Amino acid sequence: MFEVEQVQSRKMYEDVVEQLKKNILEGNLKPGDKLPSVRALSTSFRVGQSTIREALSVLKTIGLIETRQGEGTFIRHYDSTILNQSISDTLFVTKEEIIDLLDVRKTLERGTVSLAAERRTADDLRKIESIINEMEKELTSDHFGEEADWAFHFAIAEASRNRIMISLMEELSIKVKQALKASRFRMYATPGMPEKLLQEHRGIFEAIREQNGTLAEERMLAHLIGVQKQIITIDEDKHENGV
Repeated sequence: MFEVEQVQSRKMYEDVVEQLKKNILEGNLKPGDKLPSVRALSTSFRVGQSTIREALSVLKTIGLIETRQGEGTFIRHYDSTILNQSISDTLFVTKEEIIDLLDVRKTLERGTVSLAAERRTADDLRKIESIINEMEKELTSDHFGEEADWAFHFAIAEASRNRIMISLMEELSIKVKQALKASRFRMYATPGMPEKLLQEHRGIFEAIREQNGTLAEERMLAHLIGVQKQIITIDEDKHENGV
């Protein structure tokens, strides 16, 4: 049986990832071994199930585990160098990856926002609006707001009441957060961009509140296309200036 310690104060999913990597390195978990269920891991690590899902998403992204339909999650045969790399190194996001991910999100999130406009409840609206208020507060902080940004988009997925879409968003969560941090780092250097992004999120929320699925879909697509274009423009400007 592999060993776990109580999770410490850094990002909890990172601690779970490192402990599982340690157990693999020490031979407590071997290729082909089946991991316990999300609920069982949540109990062992004393963290929420969402934290476990994030950790498993990281491990899947870096190639240490695989999910077999109807069977569970298993340790893969892996490249041993992965175990000696930090999470930030293994999850480094390039401009190309950000653009590819935005292509996926344009398809997926047009669906989630349309359904959210149709199915949202008063509780959903309160939750999404509170996230937008948090985004506004972060305009005057040193943060890039990627956590609130992800929370906004995931809350919309939850409001869709579509379990498959929610599951797909969960699968993408780690990569999306990394991409959000990288893209916002680039974009926040542009004057007025943080305020523009906030306004776009407000516009999406208003369309959901009005239960106008067509408008919500249009605004979500315009938002994601705008981010994608901005990333490309910033990168081109850097090359022109020899950065």
